[in-house]
Amino acid sequence: MGEKTDCVGNEVAAPVQGPVVQAGSIHGDVHFHRGTGPLVPRQLPGATRHFVNRAVEQDMLTTLLAGARGDGVVLLSTIDGTAGVGKSTLAVHWAHRMRDRFPDGELYVNLRGFDPIAEPMTPNEALGRFLAALDVALDRIPPSDDARAAMFRSLVHEKRMLVLLDNARTADQVRALLPGTRTCLVVVTSRNRLDALVVREGATRVALKVLPEPESHDLLAHYLGRDRLAAERDAVAEILSHCAGLPLALGVVAVRAVEFEDFPLDELAEELRNERERLDALDAGGETGVRAVFSWSYHSLSDEAARLFRLMGLPTGPDIGPDALAALADRTKRDLRRPLAELLRANLIEQRERGRYCFHDLLRSYAAECAATDESADTRHAAIRRLLDFYLRTSAAADHQTTGHARHFTAELPESDIKGHTFDGDEAAMTWWETERHNLRAAIKQASDLKWWEHSWQLPRSLMYPFHLRGYTDDWIEAYNIGIEAARRLGDEAAQANLLHELGIAYYDRKDFDAAARYAEMSLPHFDAIGDLQGRGEVLIALGHALMDAERYEEAVQPLESALGIAEGVNDAFAQGLSHNALGLLHAKLGRFGQAYPHFDQALRFDREVGEEIGEGFVLNNLANAYFDSGRVDEAIDTHRQALEFRRKIRHRQGEGASLRALGRVLQHVGSLEGARQALQEALAVFEELGHDEAAEVRAELDGLPTS
Repeated sequence: MGEKTDCVGNEVAAPVQGPVVQAGSIHGDVHFHRGTGPLVPRQLPGATRHFVNRAVEQDMLTTLLAGARGDGVVLLSTIDGTAGVGKSTLAVHWAHRMRDRFPDGELYVNLRGFDPIAEPMTPNEALGRFLAALDVALDRIPPSDDARAAMFRSLVHEKRMLVLLDNARTADQVRALLPGTRTCLVVVTSRNRLDALVVREGATRVALKVLPEPESHDLLAHYLGRDRLAAERDAVAEILSHCAGLPLALGVVAVRAVEFEDFPLDELAEELRNERERLDALDAGGETGVRAVFSWSYHSLSDEAARLFRLMGLPTGPDIGPDALAALADRTKRDLRRPLAELLRANLIEQRERGRYCFHDLLRSYAAECAATDESADTRHAAIRRLLDFYLRTSAAADHQTTGHARHFTAELPESDIKGHTFDGDEAAMTWWETERHNLRAAIKQASDLKWWEHSWQLPRSLMYPFHLRGYTDDWIEAYNIGIEAARRLGDEAAQANLLHELGIAYYDRKDFDAAARYAEMSLPHFDAIGDLQGRGEVLIALGHALMDAERYEEAVQPLESALGIAEGVNDAFAQGLSHNALGLLHAKLGRFGQAYPHFDQALRFDREVGEEIGEGFVLNNLANAYFDSGRVDEAIDTHRQALEFRRKIRHRQGEGASLRALGRVLQHVGSLEGARQALQEALAVFEELGHDEAAEVRAELDGLPTS
């Protein structure tokens, strides 16, 4: 060995704190650039200025937080009580006092468990919001419940965080949102006693009752001052009686009294006493005067704000954005600024996110009652029709943007003066869909309830792409069942054909291959009735794949051969590529490799002719698997590597992961364990990045690899 001319040390003689540079010769300066650090979510809503006592309940929460943490169980408390009793106010007030105990942040979500119209928030949606708050990019948030929950637990592991789950309905709605670490505290509020969380998860229960008379008096005094209350003791006593200890009602009464300082309190008491109809106290029983309390704010509104308040009680979605609101109200967004500001000042609506407006659930009921009383049926129906037109037109535009090139059937939209959004890219369309997802689900049900059948089937079909892409299979099936019934009532053969076909794809995604085949077969007579040969061909390909995955191989031959014949007859190169690939896969599964290879060759030719790159990647992967199954191992390795390189070039990440996994299996078979391990590790990284369920399977394969 020759003499070294450069001696470069590679050791650090002291404990390292901060950046270290290891280098040879350095000329010039070394600069360190630090990032801004991880995002710390601070999602707590603002605390109310007027809060009275609840000392016992606050002490229970503080005691839980200070308790032993050695058992590894997540700290969990439930706060339950009737509507308007102040559960959320207590939780938020206490959480603000304890913020310094949670240096890694707070997460908050309203689970909408008791909204009288809107659907409760699913764990899937809540986890999506939490992951976004924890700085996970939208395209990296996995679609499935289990994958989202696993990612959430990983991100908060050993972090000191508060998770506030507001307005839960059931224990099952909560369980997927629980961290797996004892360093986090979870507080759940609900109108129901969530005893299952107490028994199974060891939650501490805090039962919140209505305020006793002294504390109700103190809450009013916070707003009005003790002198004013002392001057009208009898009126105050009657107000307290009508409000029944509900902080929500007391707060609205107090705001009314503050607004009109010269308004005698006995007149307020009389308004409560004389109000004919009152909102039910829900589970509290009796009458509370809450409806009367709300009526004060409502009757003090300007005409335009009162109209907007009524109309906002008509939609059944959880919230509403400015464009949809403009359609509902038949006003421009500029026209709505003043009445919206008025409603926000009166605490009749909330803006929990910028540009998203919603109600407290009791106020939603009251707004709907006002609409039923003060608006004619024709006016109400016209408003809802405008809103549904907006949702349909915008969702159809998003569908055209993302999948228009693949749709051979497009419905003619119902006539309307409403114009929806248009989109200049797929990302913008997907963002709108995600934002409005639950409003669109509600709109489908509302259209069906109103027997507006065109909206009832066209809205579901416009949502197929996000249902498919994001894995919202339950939503897909529910919406399409409504759509199929609407199309049947209309006698629309084309609508029934396409909806049944695409419902089969939903069941295929769910891996219920027998159901997928059944719905494909149900769609065929409808395609035949309208003479849609191209549609029939698409269904036959889908049917063939479903039968193959159900291991009904011989049954798959006829539909796939018929599909190829149709594609050749109409000279559809894209469909010919799909058909040849499916037939090649079928013959390979049946061990007929001599028949499989020519089909794969033809599939590659047609895919390359039309520029179908994703399809080409699938064909290469299927061809490589066929080579391996037929004993042509070297060709299998070469073709898997060719498929991998191609999929990387077109950035088909899921396809890249599939090719890496398949390559790993073949390399393990030939004894190249290190190569297999590297391929499987890369596949695992891809699937974990995508949040794909296949990651667990690849991890198990890695664990099963021999060590040498």
